[in-house]
Amino acid sequence: MSTTRPVTAYLPQGGFGHAVARRLAGPHDPVLPVDDGLASAAVPFAERLVMICDPEQSELRQALDALSFARRLPSVGLELDPTELRCGPLVVPGASACHTCLTRRRRQHGHRPRPEGLAPLPQGYAHHHVVIGAGLIGLALEALDNGPQDEGIGGQVWTMDLVSGATACARTVAVDRCPTCSGRYAARRGSLAGFAELLPHRREVG
Repeated sequence: MSTTRPVTAYLPQGGFGHAVARRLAGPHDPVLPVDDGLASAAVPFAERLVMICDPEQSELRQALDALSFARRLPSVGLELDPTELRCGPLVVPGASACHTCLTRRRRQHGHRPRPEGLAPLPQGYAHHHVVIGAGLIGLALEALDNGPQDEGIGGQVWTMDLVSGATACARTVAVDRCPTCSGRYAARRGSLAGFAELLPHRREVG
C-alpha cells in the first residue's frame, strides 16, 4: 500500500498565514504567498489547496473557490479572527458548499462583514495560535484522506473559540442557486459542456 502523502499547495497571506504554512508544508509541498493576490496560473501542481489568511479576505477566498472548482481540487481555508480560529469550509467540488455559501449563511445568522473600503487591522497572534491552526488544518486534510469511507465528505467548518477554548464542527449547506457550487449548474461549469453550448447545432444531411 502506498504511503505517499498527497501534494498540498499552501497559499499563505499575512504573518499568521506564513507561520502556519512553514509549520505544515512538507519538502514536496509548494508554498505560494498570496499577500498581493492569487493568480491561478501561478499555482503549481497540487492535489489539494490550503489557504491561510486574515479574516474578511473575501477576494482571496473567492479566488480559492474559483481555482478549486476550475481544477476540480479539494480546498480549505484557515482564518484567525480576534476571538476565533475558523477552518473551512472543506470544499470538495461537486459534493459540498463553497466559501461564498458560508459567508451568506453567516450573514443570515447576524454576522456583519467589514465595511467596504475599511482596511483590516494588523493581526496579532501567538505561537499557540499557529499550533492550533495547524491542527485544525490537519483535521480537514485527514477528513479528505478518509473521504472514500465518508459519503458526507465536504462542507465541514472547524472552529475554536479563543476566549472559552470551546471547539466545534458544523457543516455548511449550499445556498440555493449558488453559481459556484450549486449542483444544478454542474453541467454549465464543466469545460466540455460549456464549450459545447457555444457550438452551432449540427444538422444531419440525408
